[in-house]
Amino acid sequence: MTVRELFATLLGADPSPWIIGSGEPFAKWALLTGALGLPEDGPEARAVRGEVPADERVVALVAELPEWGEGDFPGHHSPAFLPNRLNLLADMGVRGGDFDRIEALLDGMLERQSPKGRFQSFGRHPGRPEPEWGSLLCDTNVITDVLLRFGRGEDPRVHTALKRMERDLSMTPQGAAWGCVPERATLFRGPGRRADVCPQVTLEGLRAFSHVPPADRPSAILAAARTPLEVWRRRAEEKPYMFGHGYQFKSVKWPNIWYDVLWVLETVGRYPHLWRGPGDRPEDRRAIAEMAACLIAYNFDADGRLTPRRAYTGFENLTLGQKKEPSPFATALALSALARLSDLADQIASTLVEELPSSKGGAGTARPPSRRRSAPCPMPPELPAFPAERAVWRVLARHHLGDDWEPASVETVVADVVGVHAALPVTPYAALGTRLPGFGREQLDRALYERRSLARFRCMRGAVFVVRAGLLPVLYAATSAQVVRYARRFAEYRGVTSAAYVRLVPQVLEALAGHPATASELRARLPVREDLGAVLSLMAAEGLLLRDRPTSGWAGRRHRFAVLTEALPGIDLRAMSEQDADAELVRAYIRAFGPVTARDVAWWTGFGANRAARALARLEDEVLGVRLTGAGSGHLMHSADADELGWAGPTTSPSVHLLPAMDPCIMGYADKSRFLRDRDRPFVFDRSGNVTSTVLVDGGVAGVWDAVSQPVPEIRVRMFEDTPPLQMAAIEQQAAAAALLRFDAEAPVRFVPSMRPLVSRGAGSVGKPLR
Repeated sequence: MTVRELFATLLGADPSPWIIGSGEPFAKWALLTGALGLPEDGPEARAVRGEVPADERVVALVAELPEWGEGDFPGHHSPAFLPNRLNLLADMGVRGGDFDRIEALLDGMLERQSPKGRFQSFGRHPGRPEPEWGSLLCDTNVITDVLLRFGRGEDPRVHTALKRMERDLSMTPQGAAWGCVPERATLFRGPGRRADVCPQVTLEGLRAFSHVPPADRPSAILAAARTPLEVWRRRAEEKPYMFGHGYQFKSVKWPNIWYDVLWVLETVGRYPHLWRGPGDRPEDRRAIAEMAACLIAYNFDADGRLTPRRAYTGFENLTLGQKKEPSPFATALALSALARLSDLADQIASTLVEELPSSKGGAGTARPPSRRRSAPCPMPPELPAFPAERAVWRVLARHHLGDDWEPASVETVVADVVGVHAALPVTPYAALGTRLPGFGREQLDRALYERRSLARFRCMRGAVFVVRAGLLPVLYAATSAQVVRYARRFAEYRGVTSAAYVRLVPQVLEALAGHPATASELRARLPVREDLGAVLSLMAAEGLLLRDRPTSGWAGRRHRFAVLTEALPGIDLRAMSEQDADAELVRAYIRAFGPVTARDVAWWTGFGANRAARALARLEDEVLGVRLTGAGSGHLMHSADADELGWAGPTTSPSVHLLPAMDPCIMGYADKSRFLRDRDRPFVFDRSGNVTSTVLVDGGVAGVWDAVSQPVPEIRVRMFEDTPPLQMAAIEQQAAAAALLRFDAEAPVRFVPSMRPLVSRGAGSVGKPLR
């Protein structure tokens, strides 16, 4: 059977003439060399490829390539990750020597190689205050693949990387594969189970070695090529973290850069001994045929053309980035993967896709999931039930209230909890003090005002938080509409008209340039009638200004304001769309506070139910359902963290922490009953749902505490019931540490017998519960 007969058999039509006449030289080149199998150095292919470097769409993509080793790391699954961009250009027919810009970037990749032989990428890593070079296998494998595709295979550093990759190939429960090896420099590793295969890294390794002569490949390479097929076969029983096999796997997202049905077929198709030859196996032939049938059913229309219904933003000038019309280039790439499987044509054609078990154990479907309005965010499959207390201990560990995390820093803690409330000036210091042994107030000040790795920013629910500076684009895109609306109303209430505000903004920016100031200090520079406090608040909400040092010490309530672009010159607040930012913020929240409910997500973010549901839907298979015994239904966890519920528990007894008012751990949920009994709630939360300073004992709120400076400094504690001596001693020890942080001196601890319920007191009572 010829290739074109194969297309007619499997697709019902041959789209080759349509692709050839499309006006996309890269689509025609992909069809000729990939699908139709013409040699790249043949006259017809060379003539078409000669048009590729001159095509304006290719030139634009090259001009937009990011620098290597600068800025924040976008993520291995991002189309902004340079190796992913270069792989797209290679798919289009761009080769080594076509562009000086690409050659310089390849040189930069070669220059960064760890002593272990792995190529490195640059970016921020969890728990590290500044961007730095580091290497995971999902760095070195894909970088090596790119270097080989662009003709750098003779470089000794590429040979070193290939040898390292061969040593990194190991046996996993799913078969020979590459897993997730921890990053030595940053102590960071990916989210998968430690022993399991990483499907994405394994495909990257297989792609890299496919460019190497067969005699020079690892002896276990064919076994490694079988492992993605084994992962597919087990899809109804187990799922590698972040790598599901449902609708998102079967419907390709363009450009095709991440683990899905096309990535698997395009990669394993380079190893034809899997389905023909003396060592082929029926189960492998069947797995390949099933995935090929899914690729066709989910992506091709009756004319044999592929419409990219799912696409990353930023590629609208290519047909594979347009979701409503068939794409010649996307069609050609998918045809190339199918053409390699011509031996399996009959088996592919006879596969009934809708009878295949899905990754969730149900019937497969060639149609998108239902989008019925009654269920805007269908619950994902649930894991086995866990005791509800496991959820508490898992969150405490994430919030650095369980095991001590090493290494730990103020940036680590803030990153792991997303943000620390700063409406009360003392909260950030006290929250970090109870989480970091040996914490001093100057540590947070240096991060906020010298390193600028942290920032005070008004975001979720209009509250001020201390957050990572690198998270500001996400927070601004996701929350600024509400924050700006409230700030504008306040400014109008204070008499600042729109015209006055427009007139004042450039004057304020000029006056604050190089000289941060409070509203009263600014008035001396700008003698105007308008309320400058309201103007500064609105400008901060709009991302023009940043809250800087307080005027009266660490606990002061009045802050100076600095020009944001001066304080944070590398931060672009407008770098993300609202939809992408919503998903990023929800992901961060679930990882920090999970298990959570959809109601928790809507409350904490301030999005409301419908917008939160849309953000959850964008996370697709990243979110799993979790059942907690005795805690109701509908709890969600990020798939990267779900295994933590299996071992979460107390590490010391008693485990005691004195948390400040508005502490992020207790404030993180719409349902306030997670950490306390209903009868104690009136003493812990005020009428607005704000939490006071609490005594956390073995995962539950056992009392309330307060730091009182008049008439003499002391720490007051109110316990809700009789406390065993061992717990009492631990409470006194924590209270002594709180006194040193608050008063810079020792202070007595006094246990008080009663307190007034906060729900019967006025605003501000959470900051002084025992006064």
